[in-house]
Order: sequence, then C-alpha cells, then structure tokens
Amino acid sequence: MKRSIGEWLLSAGTVAILLLVLLLIYDPVRDDVTRRVMTKPSAEISTVLSRVRHQTETAAALARDTARSNSELTVFAIAAVVLLGFMLRS
Repeated sequence: MKRSIGEWLLSAGTVAILLLVLLLIYDPVRDDVTRRVMTKPSAEISTVLSRVRHQTETAAALARDTARSNSELTVFAIAAVVLLGFMLRS
C-alpha cells in the first residue's frame, strides 16, 4: 500500500512538472491560463463545472442507450472487466 501511494505521488508530481514546463514554454497556453485566472475566476470555474456536468450527462445518456440496445455486448464487457480485475489482482 505504501508503495502504491508513493508511485501515485510520483506520477502526480511528474504531471505537475510537465504542466509547469508547458506553461513556461508555450505562449498561447500561458496567455490562456493567465486570462482565465485573472478575469473572474469564480465565473470561469462555474462555467467549466457546468460544461463538465453537461458532458458527463451526455456521456451517461449515450452509454445507457448503447447498453440497452446491445445487451449481449454489455454483459460481455462487464464480464471482461471483472476478469481483468481478477487478473490484475494476482
């Protein structure tokens, strides 16, 4: 357990460093982040949250419709995920 937490922290730190390097090197990304952070961050956060909520609801509705129309494939996919879980556990 201790090792997996350390690996997770190492991965998160690596992603953070890569994002910082991207912000320092690439001007369009830096300008976009600066514009979003400096101008009404709470409004920007609520806009982003509403977009994420909308995309999540859309993806869930699409998955639900697909699962209903392809029930055999859904059962196969669930069984495959369960088997993959057992394989990764050992």
